[in-house]
Amino acid sequence: MFLVLEQNTFVHIDRVLALVREGNETAIILRDGSVMATGFQPMTVARRSEEFIKRGMKLASKVKEEGDKK
Repeated sequence: MFLVLEQNTFVHIDRVLALVREGNETAIILRDGSVMATGFQPMTVARRSEEFIKRGMKLASKVKEEGDKK
């Protein structure tokens, strides 16, 4: 699973150690010690990531249906 951060920024959940909200920013602390940042709140990151997965599954289903018709 991927967390969707900014417009085209994703991080695989296995790399994430913690999400920490401080002020107007959420720090994404990675297992290797590095830190990423986003303006989104942790719950917003979770919702956006879930929506991303649902859209991907819907698209994959559509592509599979088209392939099965051929």
